[in-house]
Amino acid sequence: MTIRSRTARLDDASGELALSLAKLELEAAHGSPNPDEQIDFVQDLSRVAVEKRIRPWRLRAIQATILGLACLAGTTGVPTLWPGAPREAAAILLGLAFLFLLLAGMGLTVYLRLNQREHQWLSQKEAAIRAGRTILDEG
Repeated sequence: MTIRSRTARLDDASGELALSLAKLELEAAHGSPNPDEQIDFVQDLSRVAVEKRIRPWRLRAIQATILGLACLAGTTGVPTLWPGAPREAAAILLGLAFLFLLLAGMGLTVYLRLNQREHQWLSQKEAAIRAGRTILDEG
């Protein structure tokens, strides 16, 4: 994915990232790309990617964990709080707890994997900029 397509996908309605990218393209066209501004742009782009694409997975994992723990608490509390409850109620709640905790583990795995990928992407782009290449030439 190119910088331009990543910027277009992550940019919000304000167009702040697109304006910054246009400024970098203008500087590159004049032959004087500023490495510090390029690094700032890449860091901003990475920050937006984390906020829009990665943090929701952490929230999903937290929510699934809370639901799983609530179902576990319900499993232990059903016989005492509701003596006339069907026998299947505890088994159903236990199954739901297992499902929610499994979803929490999946959400945490996706979050950690995406977060690691984003850090690798940022490190690669910063290294390329420090090596003297522009981010506009990178894929």
